[in-house]
Amino acid sequence: MPYLLIGKPCYNIYADALKKYGFAPIALEADSRLNEVVSTHADTLIFSLGDTLIANADYTLTLPYFIKERITGTSDTPYGVYPTDTAFNALVLGDKLFARLDSLSNTVLNAAKKAGLIPVNVRQGYARCSTLALGTANAAITADTGMARILLANGIDALQIEPAHIALNGCEYGFIGGASFVDEANRRIFFFGELSFHPSRTQIEAFLTRYGYTAISLGGTLTDFGGGVIV
Repeated sequence: MPYLLIGKPCYNIYADALKKYGFAPIALEADSRLNEVVSTHADTLIFSLGDTLIANADYTLTLPYFIKERITGTSDTPYGVYPTDTAFNALVLGDKLFARLDSLSNTVLNAAKKAGLIPVNVRQGYARCSTLALGTANAAITADTGMARILLANGIDALQIEPAHIALNGCEYGFIGGASFVDEANRRIFFFGELSFHPSRTQIEAFLTRYGYTAISLGGTLTDFGGGVIV
């Protein structure tokens, strides 16, 4: 049973449902160095590149030992407000790493280069959060015009959807990447909320179907909780 790292507010709502789908959810506690909007968000606290996970070394002390031992600890850390909170919020697709490079963790950048990824600078610091990445399909969904444009320019099939319509406590709206996570092993996309309420739902569902993914809505208002990291 794979572990799933999700923010504590998300855990409190969806843990039981996720267990029924074969996950062992683990709640991420808030990092006090971050603004409270993203302080429990997995896509802010942990960078994920396949089996390589990177997080601030001090923050890993809040995690169970069997998770901590799988994470590379670094002195780099997201902190404060945008853009210094985006140090780990990078998107991996194909052979590229999309990130706001001037605020990206050097540890993340070096790990990406070591893995053979080509860094691509983007204006959107929340590159991972803003984008639902279909890794094995080299495709993505985003409401961010700049991200959609640069993904397409790099050979990635990008579906641009309507912005907003995703809740994020403390903000006007959230992002689709933060409102979901991808189970590549079983070609499933889990949404934190009800996808049917989104005005672009028909296009999203058709796009996922085209690439062989199944959309699973966990119920309630579609909400950006910072995604999830499968370990």
